[in-house]
Amino acid sequence: MEFLILGATDTVPAAIGNSLIQLLTFLILLGALSYFVWKPLKKVMDEREQLIHTEIDDAEQRRMEAVKLKEENEAVLRETQAEISEMMDNAKQQAKKEQEAIIHDANTRANQMMETAKADIEREKEKAIRDINDQVADISVLIAEKMISKEINQKDQKDLVARYLQEAGGK
Repeated sequence: MEFLILGATDTVPAAIGNSLIQLLTFLILLGALSYFVWKPLKKVMDEREQLIHTEIDDAEQRRMEAVKLKEENEAVLRETQAEISEMMDNAKQQAKKEQEAIIHDANTRANQMMETAKADIEREKEKAIRDINDQVADISVLIAEKMISKEINQKDQKDLVARYLQEAGGK
């Protein structure tokens, strides 16, 4: 029986020997490749795979942190907007209170000024009446002096004084 093996010799035992040597050489080469190339290559590939997984995990963690920070920022923004809105409402209320206080003070001052003016007018009126009464008295004395010099009767004198008082009171 002849085997068709490359480089085979004419004999079967030589072909089997060559085949065994080739098989042994292949196994040694496979072992050497496994030890010197495959293990370091597998180690590099495992390290690379681990690095990729670590980076993916880190990226996922950073994404989750970013989502959490975004939510926190949105919450802070909502709180800040609520505080600003509350501050604006408080400022409006305070301004309205101050406006009402200013209007109230102005009305109070105006009323006081009107009362003061009324009191001044009343004093001036009383003074004018006193002045008029004094003038009427002076006029009455003058009339009386003139009447005495003219000698009028008592009824004429009363009529004359009444008439002068009425004229003076109308002024």
